[in-house]
Amino acid sequence: MTIRMLTPVIYLVLAPLGLNSQDRPREENAANPAVFPPSEAALAARARLLEPIAAVTGRAKRPPNIVFILADDLGYADTGVYGSKSIPTPNIDQLAKSGVRFTDAYVTAGTCSPSRAGIMSGRYQERFGFEFNTSSGAITHRLSRGLDPSAVTITDVLKKAGYTTGMFGKWHLGTRAQFHPQSRGFDEFYGFLAGAHSFLSVRRDEPYFSTVMRGKTPLKEPEYLTDAIAREAVRFIHRHKDLPFFVYVPFNAVHTPIEATEKYQKRFPEESNKTQRDYNAMTSALDDAVGAIVGAIKENRLENNTLIIFLNDNGGPIYTGVQSNGPLRLGKLFLFEGGIRVPMILTWPSVLPSNKVYSKTTSSLDVFPTACAAAGIKLPNALKLDGVDLIPFLTQANSGTPHDILFWSNGPNKAVRLGDWKMVKAGDYVWLFDLSNDLGEKNNLAKLKPDMVRKLEKSLQGWLKEMASPAWPSKPRRRQYKVDDALYEINV
Repeated sequence: MTIRMLTPVIYLVLAPLGLNSQDRPREENAANPAVFPPSEAALAARARLLEPIAAVTGRAKRPPNIVFILADDLGYADTGVYGSKSIPTPNIDQLAKSGVRFTDAYVTAGTCSPSRAGIMSGRYQERFGFEFNTSSGAITHRLSRGLDPSAVTITDVLKKAGYTTGMFGKWHLGTRAQFHPQSRGFDEFYGFLAGAHSFLSVRRDEPYFSTVMRGKTPLKEPEYLTDAIAREAVRFIHRHKDLPFFVYVPFNAVHTPIEATEKYQKRFPEESNKTQRDYNAMTSALDDAVGAIVGAIKENRLENNTLIIFLNDNGGPIYTGVQSNGPLRLGKLFLFEGGIRVPMILTWPSVLPSNKVYSKTTSSLDVFPTACAAAGIKLPNALKLDGVDLIPFLTQANSGTPHDILFWSNGPNKAVRLGDWKMVKAGDYVWLFDLSNDLGEKNNLAKLKPDMVRKLEKSLQGWLKEMASPAWPSKPRRRQYKVDDALYEINV
């Protein structure tokens, strides 16, 4: 395998469409309209889909609490249970021992915000035109980019069913009022709306779309941000221990900037590379935060009736030089395994087995239907999710495979997994891998298995016909990498 980054390319052919101009400060105009402006019709459409959902909180048996922890840019092999020998993660490891660890779990994109759109909607985000990141906070805000306000979120459903809902961390699904977490089903919110934020205390005033806030009120957080996010989640659990709750904790750890405090840096005195030391420290802080959240569940004696989901939003990036995706090829931004296969753990002691490894194909799309099924919520037929309820598969009530086939789209880059076969396309170049004996995607079988390539291509084209066109373009400065004999263009 050879990988070489080439000079960034700007496609001037896009200029007549006004696409490059979106990265220059300017007001909305005919060339740059708001993608999803406030819309009463969108809200009405969402309300119609939610209307049939009945409350589950008045039943004799209390429905389970649901805790969903999302890491950000974590390397696939950067926790002990997934193979790390250099970063101790006892709390995440213990979570796996108490539940189910997945080996073949995928997200729907190799970048942050499209992946989160798929998670929160339970549907391929391309159905809403959410194929690329929303861009910088300023552009996202000015052009009203985000998750289609008519799309139903997991939180919309749980709140309609009577759950108390809270979110603490990174949103990255739009910054305007119609996208705000408290407009998408959350009772409480602490965190930030954009795609990244410093972990250390910020002294200067920040734009609304970038600042840490409580509800809709900006604030200056003095504590290390990973600790602060955990603090807020823990307080939420203590406040609402007597009610069924859904708490979503999307940490920005371990996304850039790579920053750590002395408390965590001191745990890695033998690491001479400062960036690597700080990354290890950030991961250790994330593990502490997971431990604090699980500790709050146990302190309130809720562990047997709480479903905890731990997931990562995309593969660890290779451009930082510090994440490890273990045997997986490449990382974030790519549709090879290192970009889309992620750590995933589910625990629910009264229902799921402990210390189980599950190796069939699963997806982040499954979080939504799994949580709703666990809560006892009957979803309306009109809400057509792409994910499935994983509980029957994990309890062996269903011996099948959650997903026979999965798809990915990122501009000219596409991918399909069917059983153990995986096709990746970069423009006209095609790779075909048998993942059952080539996890590192080193042996391209495309020329040896043309029938399989045609089969996967036919399935891909059928899926693409169901998807919407991108609602906005990828960033105009598109880097190209030489991967084997092909140019792979990064679309963010």
